[in-house]
Amino acid sequence: MFQLPSSTLVNRKIPKNKFYEKLKANHHLRELFTDQVESIIWKHKLSKDTIRLEPKENVEEIQVFEVYLKKKSYSFDLLRSIDKAIPYPILYVLMYGDQVKLAIAYKERNQIDGNRSVVRSYHETDWQPVESIELDILQGMDLKAVYENIIRQLLPIKMKPEMELSAVLERQSQIDKLMRECERLESKLRAEKQFNRKVELNMELQRKKKELNQLLN
Repeated sequence: MFQLPSSTLVNRKIPKNKFYEKLKANHHLRELFTDQVESIIWKHKLSKDTIRLEPKENVEEIQVFEVYLKKKSYSFDLLRSIDKAIPYPILYVLMYGDQVKLAIAYKERNQIDGNRSVVRSYHETDWQPVESIELDILQGMDLKAVYENIIRQLLPIKMKPEMELSAVLERQSQIDKLMRECERLESKLRAEKQFNRKVELNMELQRKKKELNQLLN
């Protein structure tokens, strides 16, 4: 799917009980695995040994997991639990029938327990046919750059490459927040009956749209 070197191929099915043990799964998490996941394949491992790219700033490896779903929906609690327990970045290839979507967390190593991670945010593509999926994974001179460039490719808004990823994600967060606020205001505007209140809502909506356009541009 990603034209990665054969040296990165693992292609190993991970039994669900291995995740239960690793994640110390409670009843809720076990239910999520049972209800939503058919199987998980550890597909690729990107590391100094497999692609000769140097680790940098706690990014020693990047894993690619193929997750076969029982239905075309999933809970981020499922991914978050895996990401917290596994310190390496994980690119999820979520499969349902002939449809696929990609997801990855922006996460950092836990400062107290180096074997765990702190998840900051998730970034994903839309569902699309398997044959249409495109991602240039091996962009970067080290593993940290490869990880960051995977995240950048999954963002809906493209930013200048020289912009720090943390700043890119902060701007994306602001954009997402403003888009939700605009949707909320548009919904309230449609439902409002009083003329004066409609004017107030419309003025607020226009202010939010102006802020959003400034961030988008």
